[in-house]
Amino acid sequence: MNKIIPILPCPSIKEQVIFFENLGFTTMEVFASPNPYAVLQYGTFEIHFYGSKKTEPSENPNMCFMRVEDVDRTYEEFITNYKKNIGKIPRNGIPRISKPRDLQSDRRFTLTDAGGNTFFIGTPIKENFYRTIDNEEYAENFKILYDLTYSKEDCNIAFNMLMKFFPTDITTIKADELDIAKILLVALDINLQKNKIIDERISGRLNEILHTCDKQNSYWEKILEKYNEIINDE
Repeated sequence: MNKIIPILPCPSIKEQVIFFENLGFTTMEVFASPNPYAVLQYGTFEIHFYGSKKTEPSENPNMCFMRVEDVDRTYEEFITNYKKNIGKIPRNGIPRISKPRDLQSDRRFTLTDAGGNTFFIGTPIKENFYRTIDNEEYAENFKILYDLTYSKEDCNIAFNMLMKFFPTDITTIKADELDIAKILLVALDINLQKNKIIDERISGRLNEILHTCDKQNSYWEKILEKYNEIINDE
C-alpha cells in the first residue's frame, strides 16, 4: 500500500499528543528524549510530530490537506470527542477548529493544532450553492467576498470589502430575494466573526425573507440551514 505520512513540528510533544487524543486520535508511539517524537493515528490517517523548541505556533506555516469521505461526519466525531474531554470548542487562537463551510471545490473545516500546524479537512463537492449569485452587479465581488470569508478566513479584509463594494446598510441591497439572502448570510457571518455578536439588523432582515419564502423549496431549505448554523455558533 502506498502512503504519504506528514511529519510536522511542534514545541511540545506532550501538548500535541493531548490535543489529538482529545479529538479521538490514538497514540501509537511517543518518545520523550533525546529526540521528542510522536506517532498518532485516526482511522487510516497517520501523522508524525517531532519536538522543535524553535517552532512558534503563531508563525508556523506548515499545512496539510486531509481528504475524507464525509467531512461533516469527521467534524462531528472530532468535536464530540473534544467536548466530552475538554468542553467548549476553541474557535479562536491556538489551537482552534472552524465549522465546516463550502468552498469552490470542496466542503471543509480547518483545524489548527497546539503547535500551529494547519489541517484542511474536506470532501470534494460538484458545486457551491452559497458562493454564487445571479445578480450581475454584485456576482463577481460576491465570489471574492465569500472566498475571503471562508477560504482565507480573514474577517477584517472581508469586512472592508463588504463596506467598499456593497451598500453601507447591507439590509437595503436590491436584488432577487435568493441573492439577497446569500449576501446577507455572508454579511451576518463576517460581522459575527469580527464583532463576536450577531448583527440584529441583518438577522432581522433575513428573518423577514425567510418568513415569506417557500420553505419546501430546496434552495430555501439550504438558506435556512445556513442561517441556523450561523446564529447557533458555539
